[in-house]
Amino acid sequence: MNRHLLIFVVLLVATPARAVDPTGIPQCDDLLRKYETCSEKLAPERVHGAHVEILEGSTSIRGAAQDPKLRAELERYCTERFEQMKRESDIKECMSK
Repeated sequence: MNRHLLIFVVLLVATPARAVDPTGIPQCDDLLRKYETCSEKLAPERVHGAHVEILEGSTSIRGAAQDPKLRAELERYCTERFEQMKRESDIKECMSK
């Protein structure tokens, strides 16, 4: 195998994949990206549950983001939830960075 190709494959495998697709709401995208990144700092037995929550949340938000009546409410919810996680979650230090 070509040396450059091998290096690329190793980097690709070693780089953690991010599973969250954009929701179309910047406040929610910021929250989900940060939560996904910081979830690795949770106790090992809680990481899987956090990842499930992130995936389900992103799917739900993405679907609701198409409704103009819900969009402002989702923007507010994600902003408030992000601030809450910065103050009160087990990963508040990471969420605050």
